[in-house]
Amino acid sequence: MKLKHQFVDFMPDIIQEGVIYISLEYKSVIHKCACGCGKEVNTPLHPTGWKMLYDGESISLKPSVGNWSFDCKSHYWITNNEIEWSLKWTNETIGKVRTIEDSERQEYYRDKDSENLDNDSSNLIDTPVSKPKTTSWLQKLIFWK
Repeated sequence: MKLKHQFVDFMPDIIQEGVIYISLEYKSVIHKCACGCGKEVNTPLHPTGWKMLYDGESISLKPSVGNWSFDCKSHYWITNNEIEWSLKWTNETIGKVRTIEDSERQEYYRDKDSENLDNDSSNLIDTPVSKPKTTSWLQKLIFWK
């Protein structure tokens, strides 16, 4: 199955069969499920999600598209605007992959938060802590009240 790709500012209200819509501004790619069930598939572009390659003529999405929450549970790759079917996964495999993906997302955001803290602390001004002044016995006598 060959898809047409279309770059859009906003996703259309009606997603056409055989068209893959790409909104770079919203970092989202939407198409109808390749199995023909009619469900809309949203593949958000994100460091822990899908990545899109555009070579000037066609697009590819990585990793594969696994519609595990759909009844069809279809699983395929989109490579150079072509659908390449993958093996069906068992519920056990799907569960394991979801656990790994959740762990990778958590690690990504933990590292991001750590980077933000490091970046924020580099902008801080190091203010010296003032030490309490020690006064000599002469000063105490002169300024005694």
